[in-house]
Amino acid sequence: MKKIIQYLFIPSQENSHRAKALHNDALSLYLLFAVVMVLVFKVSPLSNILGYATDITVDKLYQLTNQQRTQNNLPLLIYNDQLSRAAEQKARDMFANSYWSHYSPSGTSPWDFITSQGYKYEFAGENLAKNFIFSGNVVDAWMASSTHRENLLRGEFTEVGFARVDGILDGQETTLIVQFFGKPADTQNLLTLPTKKSEEVAAAATAVFENTNLSTPQKTVLKSKKFIDFSKISFNVTVFLILFISIALISDLYMASKLKLIRIHGKNLAHLIFLITMLTGLYFFLSKGVIL
Repeated sequence: MKKIIQYLFIPSQENSHRAKALHNDALSLYLLFAVVMVLVFKVSPLSNILGYATDITVDKLYQLTNQQRTQNNLPLLIYNDQLSRAAEQKARDMFANSYWSHYSPSGTSPWDFITSQGYKYEFAGENLAKNFIFSGNVVDAWMASSTHRENLLRGEFTEVGFARVDGILDGQETTLIVQFFGKPADTQNLLTLPTKKSEEVAAAATAVFENTNLSTPQKTVLKSKKFIDFSKISFNVTVFLILFISIALISDLYMASKLKLIRIHGKNLAHLIFLITMLTGLYFFLSKGVIL
């Protein structure tokens, strides 16, 4: 193993005084591998999803949400069509009226969107997210926030709905994710609607309606699926490949300088700066997700 590492990364007589990982045949192999990864991604189901964040899907968000509840010994949430339609209505309203908040500029609350779909609830909650590119990052961000985590792990909630909508908000293309939680109202209860809370707190409220004829919520249980996350795999492979080549460049540059090798070709430093710039750009690109 030691000899293989030396052959790949350290210039010597065996590799013509240049790290084998930087030889033309090795670079050609990297290129071929990248082309294969692109083709695999293109023919995967994810390639049929339109939008700005092709990895984010309702199925994945639902699966990952219930995964967190399972890990915390809580019952699974049932997927509810009415909550999902309300979530989509809320997302489209945010695009149409250019706001990023639990409450619209006109004062419309999350609960108004839920009840507009005929869903009568005893408990309800809302989580929002935007600018993410992976479903896992969305749920991880929610779990890292105490208020959003409380919604995800609240025992009173029995149902959930999601919406993932692409559009332009504040002049920027983005993907909005809306997650609505609920527990259908008991027809025996008499409660009042929640009042407006601070917009800095993830919306989670309790409400019970007057004794009226309640519509029956439509429930759909999404089957648990094992996802082959081609887009994330492709991204991780890309990062690994950049790091691998960067290490080879650094090692080759250092050893060539130490051994006082004279190079008539190759610009390791320029290539290294380019790759570091790419990694920095990817870091900031992944760090811009926002939750509310």
